[in-house]
Amino acid sequence: MGAITRGAFTVVVLSALLFSLFVAWYDPARATETGAMAVNQARSRVVPRAVAAGRATVAPAPTATVHTRAAQARTTHVVTAYAAAAQAAGAHAVTVENAVPVPEVTVTVTVTPPPSPSPGRIRVGYVAQRGAYGATSTVRDLETSGLAGRLTHVLYAFANIDPESLTCLTGVNRPLAPDPNDPDQGDGAGDAWADYQRGFTAAESLDGVADPPDAPLAGNFNQLKKLKARHPGLKTLVSIGGWTYSKYFSDVARTAAGRQRFVKSCLDAYIRGNLPSVGGRGGPGSAAGVFDGIDIDWEWPGGDGHLGNHTSVNDRRNLTALLAEFRAQLDALGAATGRRYLLTVYLPADPDRLEAGFELEKMVGLVDFVNIQRDGRHAVGVGTTLR
Repeated sequence: MGAITRGAFTVVVLSALLFSLFVAWYDPARATETGAMAVNQARSRVVPRAVAAGRATVAPAPTATVHTRAAQARTTHVVTAYAAAAQAAGAHAVTVENAVPVPEVTVTVTVTPPPSPSPGRIRVGYVAQRGAYGATSTVRDLETSGLAGRLTHVLYAFANIDPESLTCLTGVNRPLAPDPNDPDQGDGAGDAWADYQRGFTAAESLDGVADPPDAPLAGNFNQLKKLKARHPGLKTLVSIGGWTYSKYFSDVARTAAGRQRFVKSCLDAYIRGNLPSVGGRGGPGSAAGVFDGIDIDWEWPGGDGHLGNHTSVNDRRNLTALLAEFRAQLDALGAATGRRYLLTVYLPADPDRLEAGFELEKMVGLVDFVNIQRDGRHAVGVGTTLR
């Protein structure tokens, strides 16, 4: 080989050696730079996406995990993102030992639920005594219509006053006089058959179970017990009076002795559940637990009620005294049974009638809530709390 040929060969060999050394030095550096860029790009894609889900804060976290924390009215979700999140977003894993470390990113999102509904809202519905005959609604209708689940209280209308003894009238079956303008239309009228004597068939009953013929309690009262069993928070009250049965309220409320006697008779019948025995139905304690309180529907103290109603100039004051007697006896019974019994009153919408017959400021502390007349009818409505 000549001198020129040997020189050229030496140049080629040295060039190849230098190129190999350059590649060995340059490629790791380029791999390190490329890896760091991939991580930064991936992180820039992950963090804004998480922040978009809600208000976010960035802070270091020790481990990759997901937490849920509940604190009163808010729920907080904490999510920690790492290089693994970047990997899930499409970034290449960095395998070079000296790759740039990836900071840990925590995204916190706070969700505030809507406020709970007010627990003080009162929804009242009425069940007519004679509804079982098809004149109005029945207890079963409250359930099948879905209304029972929306109500807080059900009032059973109406109980009458015995014109002779001036006590709560129970155990009688006597229809109203056919003439609505008869001054004595409601005297002695009652429907114990609808109250607790009538046996409901399986098809008529709230739960599809017929009333046994020997059961002491049947009729609407037993249907009310079944309704309360399905809706444990529902309260039931018996409403005394109404347009037709208010004739003798003024006589009942006139004296302290009369008020005490009347109130005791109402609690015996409707709270203690001591109903007259008729045809195997009723008896001591037979209706216990049906009612949670008493509603007074005197239409109206001071006058302007049904034709023939007894009135007195002292009706307004005597009504307050009657409510106080109910409150005292209900509380005394409640102290013995460990229960709270309710007392409510029905008020007219007319301001003049309201002023003439009701001492509203003195009712505070006596009654739990009041119902306001709407368009001259008893209807489902919202009660006004006075207690």
